[in-house]
Amino acid sequence: MNPVYQVVGKADNGREGLELIRRLRPDVIIVDIRMPDMDGLAMLKTLRKEGLETKALIVSAYSDFDYAKEAMELGVLTYLLKPVRIGELKKALAGAEEELRQEERKNMFLSLENIVSSAMAGLMVDGEEAAKTLQQEYGIRVSENLSLYVVWLGEYYEHYKDIVYRILTEVSEHSRDFECVITSFRDRFHFSMLIYHKREERDLESYFRDAVTPMLKTNTDNRAVCGWMDCGGLSELREAGKRLHELLDWNLTLDGRIMISENLIARLQVYPARYPPEMNVRLKQAVIKRDAGDFSVCLAEFISIFRGRCHDPKEMKENILVFLWTIIHTAREYMALEETGMRIQVILERVMNAFTWEQVEEILNQLFAFVVKEKGEKRGGFSLLVQKAKRLIEEYYNMQITLEEAARQLGVSPEYLSRQYKKETGLSFTEDLRRLKVEKVKTLLVGTTLNLTRIAALTGFSDPKYMSRVFKEEVGLLPADYRKISG
Repeated sequence: MNPVYQVVGKADNGREGLELIRRLRPDVIIVDIRMPDMDGLAMLKTLRKEGLETKALIVSAYSDFDYAKEAMELGVLTYLLKPVRIGELKKALAGAEEELRQEERKNMFLSLENIVSSAMAGLMVDGEEAAKTLQQEYGIRVSENLSLYVVWLGEYYEHYKDIVYRILTEVSEHSRDFECVITSFRDRFHFSMLIYHKREERDLESYFRDAVTPMLKTNTDNRAVCGWMDCGGLSELREAGKRLHELLDWNLTLDGRIMISENLIARLQVYPARYPPEMNVRLKQAVIKRDAGDFSVCLAEFISIFRGRCHDPKEMKENILVFLWTIIHTAREYMALEETGMRIQVILERVMNAFTWEQVEEILNQLFAFVVKEKGEKRGGFSLLVQKAKRLIEEYYNMQITLEEAARQLGVSPEYLSRQYKKETGLSFTEDLRRLKVEKVKTLLVGTTLNLTRIAALTGFSDPKYMSRVFKEEVGLLPADYRKISG
């Protein structure tokens, strides 16, 4: 299919043509060398002096080398001899179109935003050309001291992106203390503002900390996480961005109150972050019971522990993961939760990329809500918790197993285990343990010739007298009489 070109204007002489080009700014012009008032070459010379780089095709009846040479020196793409054939003209226009596309791609690549994006990604393909463009077009030296201001929105990016961009643009337009380029990184949920041509006498870090950051936080419902990093030049930009992203974790420590920077972090008094082990029993119990109220209490208490003091964010993230894994393991162990590795990976990534406690709380609540939806498999009419308790009785009936010890091993409170056991079996834990021990005594009385002292020892009774008393209460006979009748 032949390309379609639009003719935007025609002129009868060179001067009219010159005015038309100035006004319309066409992509390509077709110029005859011989024209009234001003010939084609003179018109091109004027255009070039004025900085108008319109692509030109020269048409002439003259094949003289000097004409052609001068035309080429003026940047003419093609020199066409009259009479011009349609095929030659189409070919010349196609060549002009391709050159325009190449220049467009080059200009896009060498735009300030793209250079910055490439530098942050470590993808400076043509360093020399980029450096030349920076110097000529923007007056930026590659080694110029720069500052990087980042606004991270995470999962709220789409909701607040327009507001953030508007604020950053207004800050840029109204400042006389610096110039900047604003870049949106949609895939990484943040905006970056690369600041250059800084007035050294102005403390820009303080300005962004005290004026810009509060404005951004107010307009994003405190969801924006803001950070500042100085770097020595464009070549250091990628590393500076990486360091700054790592520093944003400190927003958990600072609780979203202030802009994150290396200067700020260096002044902090940091305390160890220790997970409260006593919480696991209550957390496990809340998960097993699917009790949203108890879970909310545990979560609120957990968050309050770490929000109250200044802790290293890495340690806090480790503690958050312990809390998260407790939920997952408990659901798997007691509720037959079948969780895919992919889902867990997504949850872990969301936690590791969370820079606010609101995000952490939301993720953990969503995880609990998912667990609550699962119905929990029952085998033989019993929940997994009760199944595990019955298994402990069967394995340790002869070793003085107690309700308290079973609850400790199962990670729940004795009260909850007792209540749940009675509800599902109709017997208390102690009653079922006693029943099983009596059944074991019966088996030994009938199947062996062991004396009562030995049988008591094998079945977990403290002495034969106590065994005999319990046995009679359960069976209605003394062990010796039961042996005679059954034998």
